[in-house]
Amino acid sequence: MWGIDSRRKRTFMRDIKECIVYEDDDICVCHKPSGVLTQSDRGFSQDMVSALMTYERKKGNRAPFIAPVNRLDRPVEGLVLYAKNSKSAAALTRQITQGEVDKCYYAVVKVTDRKGMENVQKELGSRTVITLENYLLKDSRTNMSRVVPEGTDGAKKAVLEYQVLGVEAGEELALLRVKLHTGRHHQIRVQLSEAGMPILNDTKYGTTPDEENIKDTLRAVRDEALALCSYRLVFSHPVTRKKLTFEVIPKGKSFALFSEDFGKKDNI
Repeated sequence: MWGIDSRRKRTFMRDIKECIVYEDDDICVCHKPSGVLTQSDRGFSQDMVSALMTYERKKGNRAPFIAPVNRLDRPVEGLVLYAKNSKSAAALTRQITQGEVDKCYYAVVKVTDRKGMENVQKELGSRTVITLENYLLKDSRTNMSRVVPEGTDGAKKAVLEYQVLGVEAGEELALLRVKLHTGRHHQIRVQLSEAGMPILNDTKYGTTPDEENIKDTLRAVRDEALALCSYRLVFSHPVTRKKLTFEVIPKGKSFALFSEDFGKKDNI
């Protein structure tokens, strides 16, 4: 699993440079590992901001400024954008608010029930873009969200698009390309689970199949890493205004089965 285990925790601060995809005087784009916080939660867990601050100080910057522009849940790997000064942070935050930042994800999902199987079989090979629209309600006590009827007090509309890129393990696993149009709490995880396609290794929203019924291929890729990766990030540079596009290949073990599917045509 590409993530932070007990051994990597001890060296994470030193190895942060391996996570940096691009940096200049105004921004830093990182490939955050699964298991690492985007920013500190005031506990003792490793987080990207603290590691980047240490990295900047080692370069001679006595008063570094590091602010996350987008955030990923702790178990999610992928691209995170950090501003290195307050002006850049404000400009990039405006892009996020105005919907000018493009974010796409890869997700490996389990299709072990009829609803999910029908969704995957219907779309596989067609490259059809499917839109999911739901209303989500967050429960602060459990830090989970659920799909609720439209009009429910406190519910927010959630919209995403997805494509089926490939299937493995006797069609029990599928690789999806997902594009977010809204940024709700645990949105991708909740909406895909509701569609009968929970993300592999999602302990909050996924259903854990009976160990006796898991095929060898499925068992081989079950690890602690949530099979969700923010692989593409598109935005305008806060100073030059040049459009920048960054892409990464997921490093989690669960994605290895689909290595030939990552370059397929993108209709999203």
